[in-house]
Amino acid sequence: MPTRGSSGGGYVPPDRGEPDLSATLPDNEVGTGTIEELQFKITNDGEIISGSGQGVTKAQSVSVEMDDDGPFEAQIDERSIGTVQDGSFGEAVFPVAVPDDIEPGEYEVTLDISYTYAETIGTDGSVDRERETESVDVTVEVPDEPRFEVVDVDTDVEPGASGDAAIEIENTGTQAANDTRATISGGGGVIVNGGDAREVLGDIEPGETATAVVNVQVNEAASGGAKPLSFENIKYRDEYGVQRDAEPVTASLAPADEQEFSIENLESDLTVGYEGDISGQVHNDGPQTVDGAVLVIEPMSETVFVEDTRYALPEIAPGESADFSYPTDVSGEADGGARQLRFTVEYMGGDNTPLEDGPFSERVVVDDSQDEFAISGENASVEQGGSNEVALEITNERSETLSNINAMLYTSGELNTDDDEAFVDELAPGESTEITFDVSATSAASAKTQPVELDFQYDTEGGETIVSDTYQHPIEVTESEDDGGGITGTLVGVLGALAVAGVGITIWWRRG
Repeated sequence: MPTRGSSGGGYVPPDRGEPDLSATLPDNEVGTGTIEELQFKITNDGEIISGSGQGVTKAQSVSVEMDDDGPFEAQIDERSIGTVQDGSFGEAVFPVAVPDDIEPGEYEVTLDISYTYAETIGTDGSVDRERETESVDVTVEVPDEPRFEVVDVDTDVEPGASGDAAIEIENTGTQAANDTRATISGGGGVIVNGGDAREVLGDIEPGETATAVVNVQVNEAASGGAKPLSFENIKYRDEYGVQRDAEPVTASLAPADEQEFSIENLESDLTVGYEGDISGQVHNDGPQTVDGAVLVIEPMSETVFVEDTRYALPEIAPGESADFSYPTDVSGEADGGARQLRFTVEYMGGDNTPLEDGPFSERVVVDDSQDEFAISGENASVEQGGSNEVALEITNERSETLSNINAMLYTSGELNTDDDEAFVDELAPGESTEITFDVSATSAASAKTQPVELDFQYDTEGGETIVSDTYQHPIEVTESEDDGGGITGTLVGVLGALAVAGVGITIWWRRG
């Protein structure tokens, strides 16, 4: 069988040749202020010098390096694309950052294309391999067109609320954008118009802005910080009326700081069994002026009663405070001591969204029960079988003026009264006055200290009518000064004599 190089007795040259690699960028337009992927097409148009050319035009282990990225910033320096056959191509993709302030025009980038190939394949099968590098310049175009940038997002919507956001977008390009439209959507807990918003921005000349006002809802559980907004599906008509698409634009929305309040200078004058007040101040910690807020109090004890738990607050600017006061009753069955309270501020956020801050836990002290009146009386006494006007001094122990004080005296056993009521028009705190009662003792009453009881019905400054607990006061019953004579002794003696004489006599005696 004939061998290569000896067939037919003629000379057969070795295969000699080389690949010829070039680079093009079919889509060479890039947007500004973005990361663009440059998809370079690496084409092999090999050259055969002698022989059949089998194998010598194939480029192997091809790598592409961006040697000069011009005004752009390559995110990857080198790509490996394997083997590129003669008459075929491979693709090398380089992400590059395009500055947002770059001027329109054409810019060159340089690629170094390295590859290995078989320069010569001898008739005996021997191979002479080479490694080559070719440098290729490729044009990248920054087109003369509109460009868009969000320059301001203004809103006072806080977490948990909804309201308007004004979004200002500028045409930073070199051409006008006519009949501009965009879809605006949010993320990170921000919802735009219930989902997304298709907005008409109109005609925007270079250097001019347009404003879109959309409704945004910020999730109450959204974390702090700015939230993303995106302008997508941006469409406009160029100077020839042709509809074109612009690159998406991103922005950020910073929700307003959550409105906060605090409770200051909390005071109370609560006493077991009495009405008092819980008062203090609501401080606006900011950031917004709040008008029409309501302070809600919730006592955490069943023995503390606030009839109207909602206190309407005036307008409060950040850093300012407003007073509040709640009339409060404490049950007479309660014990003195600390009581827990909870306060919540209800207010309206943006777009009249009802919001609240709190609850805030606070403590007040309920004082032990104390008598309304102190009672004293010197020489309060009555003789056996006699009567006496007893004078008592009462003092208002409350911290408020009491009026329409009706005192009632109660006797029992060996003491009686036909004059059991006294009236005092008004007593200021700490003021005293004297009240009197007629008290009598039976002739058989024991000569000792015996009690009478009193209670008081009165009106408070708040218009409440109260009946006090029962007070006891001592009355000294003294021995009768009668020495056995007088009409009583005579009658006893006569009756005794008549009885001895067998005479029966009936006597009627009515004591006045």
